[in-house]
Amino acid sequence: MTNRIATLQPKLAQEKLDAFIVYSAVNRNYLSRFTGSSGALLVSSKQAWFLTDSRYTLQAGRQVQGAKVLLQKKNLLVELLDLCKAHGFGRIGFEASHVTVAEHQFLCKELPKAKWLPTRGLVEGLRLAKDPEEQQAMRAAARIADRTFHHILPFIKPGVREDALAGEMEHFFRRQGAEGPSFETIVASGWRSALPHGVASDKRVEKGDMIVFDFGCRYQGYCSDMTRTVVVGRPSPLQKKIYGIVQRSQAAGLAQARPGRKAGDVDAASRGVIARAGYARQFGHGTGHGVGAEVHENPRVGPKAPEILQPGLAITVEPGIYLDGRFGVRIEDLVLITKAGHENLYRSSKELISV
Repeated sequence: MTNRIATLQPKLAQEKLDAFIVYSAVNRNYLSRFTGSSGALLVSSKQAWFLTDSRYTLQAGRQVQGAKVLLQKKNLLVELLDLCKAHGFGRIGFEASHVTVAEHQFLCKELPKAKWLPTRGLVEGLRLAKDPEEQQAMRAAARIADRTFHHILPFIKPGVREDALAGEMEHFFRRQGAEGPSFETIVASGWRSALPHGVASDKRVEKGDMIVFDFGCRYQGYCSDMTRTVVVGRPSPLQKKIYGIVQRSQAAGLAQARPGRKAGDVDAASRGVIARAGYARQFGHGTGHGVGAEVHENPRVGPKAPEILQPGLAITVEPGIYLDGRFGVRIEDLVLITKAGHENLYRSSKELISV
């Protein structure tokens, strides 16, 4: 296994930091491989310390890699300050997006001679390209999502509630070995399918409804994210037309998902198909986003997004058209960028399924 803390340490010199506090749960767990819910990392150019309380010391001793595990006896921030004082660190970085104003004020008050330097994206940048271990976890999460979609199809019928379908899907996740959903499951039927984030409600499915299923699970700390749209009964001519446009749009975006292209190129390709069909105003969100330890990560796949796609990045491609008061359609795949192009992590059909 890669020592991820060791990959961070050279960056401290580049940022002219004596030490760096990792407070974010996702970043802490990524670097140390600790799966518990409490703790913090202090990393210097040559050493690293992992602090956690007595509930997790045995677990941390078994899981943490690349850092010395210390038992937290006082407040976590106080313990971090004591370490900084003991080692004479003067320039200390912290995660600007994960430390509150009150916590920052406390640090400055208790160690006023130190320079407290806010950083952004230091660990997140390391997380962009997924290593082989991460890729395997994401493939497993995607396989569970695929099986979940096939599992739920027989349950779809007029009269069933959206939240009942969502509950069955989430229960199935766990039976397949997932830790749970990676976000609140979206099951949006009929007029509600035009709500891009229409999480499952008590609405009952009706004949003729389009149903948008947007769902994913977490497996070994990594997420899947998938969307499929089905129709209850025979689709109308308009439903078939809109579905076909979104299907072509998604294919166009996927064709741009390869090394050297910008994330914005994926968006432009998908968005162009929908715009030329006359539905530009009915596609208001970005075409995708990065996925990994969090279900929404960098890079963003939106208009003019400048990030260059590189092997190891995992992104979604998920265009949609939403007709207010009528119905919506979205199709989403999760792909890994490879040297040759991309690997689509899903196998579920993207043809319009009538149930």
